[in-house]
Amino acid sequence: MIRLNSFNAVRYRGIDGVELPSLSRANLITGENGVGKTALIEAMWLFTGRYNPSLLWNANIQRSSGSILDPVSSLTDGELELRGEENGKSHKIQQSFLKVEGDLPSAKISGPLKDGVKNLPPVVGIIRTCLDGQQAEESQGLHATPLGSVLFETLDAPAGRPNCVIESAKFQHETSAEYIRRYSDLVRRGRKKDLVEALEIVVEGAEDMEILTKDSEESYLSIVLEDGKRLPLHDLGGGAVRLVRLMLGFSAARDGVLLSDELENGIHYTVQRELWDRARRWMDEWNVQLVATTHSAELIDAAIDAFSDSPGDLSIHKLFRNGDTGPVKIVTFTGDALVGAKDLNLEVR
Repeated sequence: MIRLNSFNAVRYRGIDGVELPSLSRANLITGENGVGKTALIEAMWLFTGRYNPSLLWNANIQRSSGSILDPVSSLTDGELELRGEENGKSHKIQQSFLKVEGDLPSAKISGPLKDGVKNLPPVVGIIRTCLDGQQAEESQGLHATPLGSVLFETLDAPAGRPNCVIESAKFQHETSAEYIRRYSDLVRRGRKKDLVEALEIVVEGAEDMEILTKDSEESYLSIVLEDGKRLPLHDLGGGAVRLVRLMLGFSAARDGVLLSDELENGIHYTVQRELWDRARRWMDEWNVQLVATTHSAELIDAAIDAFSDSPGDLSIHKLFRNGDTGPVKIVTFTGDALVGAKDLNLEVR
């Protein structure tokens, strides 16, 4: 299992130096708009995926579906640096972009991409990665954009390393191939009934779920209602989409970490306690650590109630900025202190 014990975004976006000295099995991150909640879970995803530098170009990290040549410059000035303790061991990753004057010969690229490099745009940069003080030396991959190509070094991840999944509030669609793949995997594991039962929290009369295909050959998730009517998942509203995404996310993140942005999106406050009861069960069944952002005081209260029998398994981290332009700081409530957190004005909409 991957378990994050602590995390420090040394250099990342506008949250340089933000540190979570301790993380529980379930973690809620709250604070005002623009304080850096989303940036924090992005940075955690890059840290857990540090063996795969191609994640730097992910649309959810770049917050854009456009073409980007230098992904580091949009995330920090100079060098990106993240630190954390994972499974009791400290790690540090540093990444920078090096502009290359002139084309690099294809011999610089090893692996399966080597043969096709002649059909790609000229190489104009390299992503340099340093993990735990050790510089990666050999280029293993190539990221091509209309602007040019970038070489990056991959590092050998430990065999059988579990997943870390990020559920962003943007740039992800329930009809994407990734969600179809996750759903298919859940069905193969015999868990479709659990997914449909969870969906009934927000969709009355949901009886089944299936994959259908449009005339354009695009596949999508469809919900079967009591009267036999079939509706695309996205036609049933944000709550249904969020619940399906969450359960598929927990399943995909088994033995790892699930990072969820704006967990309460689409979920009415009257069913948020039931949502937490489900989430706890999924965390236990799939051995998942949860880190989620939220604006909702109702969601926080529901979480505190749900973990009343095990308050040490839940932490609430409030981000705040010292002054208008000062550094972002964190105050954490966990264990017996959770009761005090219910008396604070943690909600910012």
